[in-house]
Amino acid sequence: MDAPCGNRWIKPGTAGRIISMTSPHPLSLTTIPDLQVLQKTFAGLKAIFFDMDGTLFDSEKYHTEAMLKIGRDFQIRPPHGPQEIHALMHGKADYLVFDIIKYWNGFPKQWTVKDFVDTKNKNFLEILAPLTPSDYYPVQTASLLSEIKNAGLYVALVTSSEKIVTKELMKLVELDNFFDLVVTRDDCPTHKPDPWPYVNTMKIAGVRPEETLIFEDSQVGLTAALASKAHVIKVEWFN
Repeated sequence: MDAPCGNRWIKPGTAGRIISMTSPHPLSLTTIPDLQVLQKTFAGLKAIFFDMDGTLFDSEKYHTEAMLKIGRDFQIRPPHGPQEIHALMHGKADYLVFDIIKYWNGFPKQWTVKDFVDTKNKNFLEILAPLTPSDYYPVQTASLLSEIKNAGLYVALVTSSEKIVTKELMKLVELDNFFDLVVTRDDCPTHKPDPWPYVNTMKIAGVRPEETLIFEDSQVGLTAALASKAHVIKVEWFN
């Protein structure tokens, strides 16, 4: 069982331009907003939750690279090209990806989900190592997070990534002591697109859906966020 890492880790068990807002579809933003815009749009906000990959960080492409490296190293012959693989993986927990790719030609038959996840996460962190945080963590995002914190709002990270890779990413961008709560795939009995991770985070934060705003980018994450009944923004600033 992991102990808290500066912030509260749940234990297992630039103004934005509004494109559309048509219920039950989320509001979409192509640029990172400032807090004033959010508070004008959503009155009574008490909490803001962020997905990680593709939302907080421009990191989905590195997950795809990590996956492609597995393919090269083990001479796996996927039935798709890199773009299709990226779309296939986008927003999905690794165990769901494993259930798809384990049937590809050349995939190591002896591998378990853990073997796949550990190898992919190792590749992912090795890809990030020579980069600087600014390569995937926009300064506008850092500014928005600071505004949220300074306003006294509850801020949580809710991700389908594993705890080990989440912690490493938080350290790389110096956010390991920032969030009031960090929820990873390892902490949840069920995962996005199920709304449980968001519903339970609201319960822990002591806020109602109408007091909560969620930032998400993938269809899997958006499905979970919308089902939680919170306000939802579809992130499109990395598209």
